[in-house]
Amino acid sequence: ARAGVVVLFFGVAFLLKYSYQHLQVPIELRLAGVALAAVVLLAIGWRMRSTREGFGLVLQGGGVGLLYLTIFGALRLFGLLSAAPAFALLVAVAALSALLAVRQDARSLAVLGATGGFLAPILASAGGGSHLALFAYYAVLNGGILAIAWFKSWRLLNVIGFAFTFGIATAWGVLRYSPGAYATTQPFLILFFLIYVAIPLLFSRRAAGGGERHLDTTLIFGTPLIGFGLQVGLVRTFEYG
Repeated sequence: ARAGVVVLFFGVAFLLKYSYQHLQVPIELRLAGVALAAVVLLAIGWRMRSTREGFGLVLQGGGVGLLYLTIFGALRLFGLLSAAPAFALLVAVAALSALLAVRQDARSLAVLGATGGFLAPILASAGGGSHLALFAYYAVLNGGILAIAWFKSWRLLNVIGFAFTFGIATAWGVLRYSPGAYATTQPFLILFFLIYVAIPLLFSRRAAGGGERHLDTTLIFGTPLIGFGLQVGLVRTFEYG
């Protein structure tokens, strides 16, 4: 079921890009169809949560991922949404995903939804666009992961968010960063750094049993190493940077 949802997600993403380039179907109709399919997956998954829990959770995760893909595609790929309503919708989807995952104690739902969310801009990208939209979108996703970390000690979800956020940020920095983008990039690096300093602290508190403390060493050591490395890349062209 998980593999099927992943294949479905990639298929929908490539279908949207293909139809954008080759078909004359109205853009609004294409996106409405994907959004409707996502809502149907969510509804079926919710109904099946008590009879076939694992399958229902996978369907809900796929629905959340498709909603992320639809909204980001409407914002970046097709230009149908302006920034304000698009990010309001993204915040709503992130809140819905966190609520469903925490209420059902479903790590698989949170992981599938977050993975789909992080993959959406990669699959929907047409090779251009503003880094502001990308990093603001990732800030929303990471805000959802931070909110879940307040209630649940799901290390896999934390590591996935960390890997996608700093992996994509590093790739963008190597390929696209220029000193002129410093003022619009530095705040996001600080924000992501603080989020992934806070998450292992919450993980340690929630995963503690008695006097024992569980440490997520990947984030504890990885966040400063990668964060400070990216910081060097931002200021290395400045005098005394």
